[in-house]
Amino acid sequence: MTRFVIRRLLLSIPVLLGVVTLVFILARIIPSDPCRAALGEKATDEICNAFNIRYGLDRPLPVQYVAYIGQVLTGDLGTSIRFNRTVADMLVERLPVTIELTIYALLFATVVGIFLGRVSAIRRNSPADTGTMIVANLGVSIPVFVLGLALAYLFAVVLKGSPIALPPSGRLTPGTDVIPLAEAWGLQGLGGFPRATLDFVSNINTFNAILTLNGSLLVDAIRHMILPALALGTIPMAIIARMTRSSLLDVLGLDYIRTARAKGVAERRVVSAHGMRNAVLPVVTVIGLSLGGLLSGAVLTETIFNLTGIGKSIVEAISGRDYIVIQGLVLVVAIIYVVVNLVVDVSYAILDPRIRLQ
Repeated sequence: MTRFVIRRLLLSIPVLLGVVTLVFILARIIPSDPCRAALGEKATDEICNAFNIRYGLDRPLPVQYVAYIGQVLTGDLGTSIRFNRTVADMLVERLPVTIELTIYALLFATVVGIFLGRVSAIRRNSPADTGTMIVANLGVSIPVFVLGLALAYLFAVVLKGSPIALPPSGRLTPGTDVIPLAEAWGLQGLGGFPRATLDFVSNINTFNAILTLNGSLLVDAIRHMILPALALGTIPMAIIARMTRSSLLDVLGLDYIRTARAKGVAERRVVSAHGMRNAVLPVVTVIGLSLGGLLSGAVLTETIFNLTGIGKSIVEAISGRDYIVIQGLVLVVAIIYVVVNLVVDVSYAILDPRIRLQ
């Protein structure tokens, strides 16, 4: 397995290089001037000339490309043209938002999707089967921006003042006490990569609350993530439910399942120990693809619920012609996809011993 992982990581290098090259070219063929996009009416010709020299935009494209690849190889993703902040700092601040949202959305999608798919397969052609598949089809069909606005209106306006009312936007209630981990653990003097890692984890409010034993922060963070997670996780949930139903129905029709039933094995054990274990591989693939998609950023969900994550940041960078941010964030998204696909492949061998990673 170790050789397989190393080989896959080596093969991912050309993929990442191709992604960087493609994004580099596409970002620069957009018919717009990054100087005027960043500075607006203040951008005179003299200012733009100085601007281009400062960020190296006056050099030939091949020279810019080689310089950028050299920066990436040293771990430097560059500095934002628009905000004058390093891309690494922006990732520490904004990627945790997307990660936290992804955790809640994928947890909802996986638990509810597998449950609905299992119920539907066990009670095939029953009212329960019909009902769950209607829910799944609705989940796939309703656009995220419609569902998100409907949930926000229902839980924040219609149910306002009730015990089940939920906040419609933001990550935390204004004034909520958030203590960075470095401060909570007395590590204020820590610097470099360890401090950036601590700050990164601190910005995931749920993890921060658990690690600092802050119950009020945990409750507030969960309440603010419920509606975005429901809106974002509905489509993956529906797909997982349909895939679970289809895969489990195929497995339950095999000979060894009939043999287990003929030997008197309890139906619950037949489904759980023999059916689900062999039906889960296609579901794992769907979950892995959903995880990669969610971690790459959900633009509509983040916009509706006022969450500044990776998806929203990429759109803002494209609008502002911020080449450096576009390249850095897309590279991070590509790395996430590569890692997720690798984890899914390795999980196959763990879930099914018949599969060997050669």
